[in-house]
Amino acid sequence: MSKELQREVLKTFKQLHRTRLNTFKGDNYALDYIRKKINDEYRKYKNVTDENSIKELNKFASEVEHEVKTTVIQAVEKERGRFELNVKKEHLIENVPPPGTPLPKYGKKCSQTPKPKPS
Repeated sequence: MSKELQREVLKTFKQLHRTRLNTFKGDNYALDYIRKKINDEYRKYKNVTDENSIKELNKFASEVEHEVKTTVIQAVEKERGRFELNVKKEHLIENVPPPGTPLPKYGKKCSQTPKPKPS
């Protein structure tokens, strides 16, 4: 494996762990579980020598990192049965307003529409 590809794989590995630390902050069980899972997956493929396969695996790891970063939202129980979501900037997509923003009102309400007359 070329040095450049080694650097790329190491960079993705470190990025996965940084994302793990940010996504599951304060949840020791999840942090330990995900750390073990990441390390196990990398160990499982450590003997792969084909550069195309390594590039494909690294691309997959980058996609997983992006998916975790943008779709996993941590819920923290503040009191029994009451949770608070840790929504980050990465979770928000361009066409969706931030949480707490009132939604615009469009047209009439369904209950105000006239009902068809029976024939």
